Amino acid sequence: DGQIVDGFYDANKDDGTLAQLAKVHACIRQLAIDTGDNFEDLKFEVKKMSGLCVAKEINGEKFLVCKSLSKCSKEELGLVIETIIQIGDTVGINFR
Repeated sequence: DGQIVDGFYDANKDDGTLAQLAKVHACIRQLAIDTGDNFEDLKFEVKKMSGLCVAKEINGEKFLVCKSLSKCSKEELGLVIETIIQIGDTVGINFR
């Protein structure tokens, strides 16, 4: 009584290509260089904006759990690339 059991299951294919991963990392690195931000911080923000993060609450403490880019499907990495293009448009960098 009084306990909450929380489970999260995610069925996916990790069929993203190496070319997609390379593009994502190269673009994030270029964003970091051009904006002066930290690479890991930008990667985290891109993941959040792409919908790869899930908010969890455990014992009243909130966490944000993000999926690894290496475990993403082609479609998910496509969304990440679109997010990066939109960010680039905002800051004046052409990632097309």
